[in-house]
Amino acid sequence: MRFFFKTLGCKMNYLDSARIGAALKSGGHNQAEREEEADIIFVNSCAVTRRAEKQSRQETSKSERQGKQVAVFGCSTKVSAEEWEKKFPGVLIFQTEEELLAHFSLSVNDLDFPLSDRTRIPIAVQTGCDNLCTFCITRIARGKTEDFPLEGILQQIDRAYFVGMKEIVLTGIQLASWGCGDSLQFPEKTKLPFLLREILQKTKIERIRMSSLGPQFLNDEFFEVFSDERICDHLHLSVQSGSEKILQKMNRGHNASCLSIIAKKARKVRPHVALTSDAIVGFPSEEEKDFEDTKALFHDLQFAKIHVFPFSPRQGTGAENMPQVNNIIKKHRAADLRSLGKSLQQQFSERQIGRTVSVLVEEKQEGLSTNYVRLSVPKEKPGSIIEIKIT
Repeated sequence: MRFFFKTLGCKMNYLDSARIGAALKSGGHNQAEREEEADIIFVNSCAVTRRAEKQSRQETSKSERQGKQVAVFGCSTKVSAEEWEKKFPGVLIFQTEEELLAHFSLSVNDLDFPLSDRTRIPIAVQTGCDNLCTFCITRIARGKTEDFPLEGILQQIDRAYFVGMKEIVLTGIQLASWGCGDSLQFPEKTKLPFLLREILQKTKIERIRMSSLGPQFLNDEFFEVFSDERICDHLHLSVQSGSEKILQKMNRGHNASCLSIIAKKARKVRPHVALTSDAIVGFPSEEEKDFEDTKALFHDLQFAKIHVFPFSPRQGTGAENMPQVNNIIKKHRAADLRSLGKSLQQQFSERQIGRTVSVLVEEKQEGLSTNYVRLSVPKEKPGSIIEIKIT
């Protein structure tokens, strides 16, 4: 059997697809390079917004119209399996990885390390989330926090280094909560700094990057470790809003005022750090002042990039039945904040001119600096790390 993956959503979804692909290969199946060459198409669905679910259904329909056998799994099928089964009676719908693997006579024990020819690889350190954010369906789809054991994490990093990877991306649904136990009640007990120290001391991987981080978990000990130059000077903060009122309604677990402290501490130890963020606009009861507070905070913090999402009510979440903001207003606010984000990104890029930076070379003569600036590079072997002066 030749298979092909269509993956939507976050880094964890891409890692899940890679792991399942590795298991299928271990079972004697082959991965096709192009969709039209495959016998079966796997759609790894996303449910974070209604738009993401719509895109998941569109990709499924597209593959089905080509006469392909289609199998769907991921967050969307976990929260709305009956809806999927009703809409796509000829499609294989799996609510769990175990169901999918069992269908192909495989088990979780067959989940192998997802080797690839990419220059960096995600390493999952945990899954699930204990937070009760009122907008989020992912915590329902992924379940409670589960930390992966340290020894297994270190083994995966060693394997990545052995096959030539130069950069790992530590990944999780609530990555920064690693080691907390009850991350909702005791975010200050995070052991992420300990995990980073163990990786630094016990592996030889050259670059360590982190995916999205909850601000409430970033304590002084974290910034002590963050000073190490093997850790990429890039922090993607899951902020969502700059309004204290809206953050409380979101039940985020952090406030707006802590973000200025985080930015100051990060820049003290890594002056050229890139701070990037997610933002939700048009959350229920968001007034113009709340939106202006968000714009002001994001401008003051000089984010290098902002991922903007108009609020999308998700069935089963606390915000579903709150008074909704008009869709036209949401659209205008999203465009406004994206415009600010582009301006801040340009300013950040201009501040890099004249610096000599370490760049991990990728395909097509491009590369990524440690602080998340994409650059044109001389023709070098993908996977090599070179020093470049930005002009």
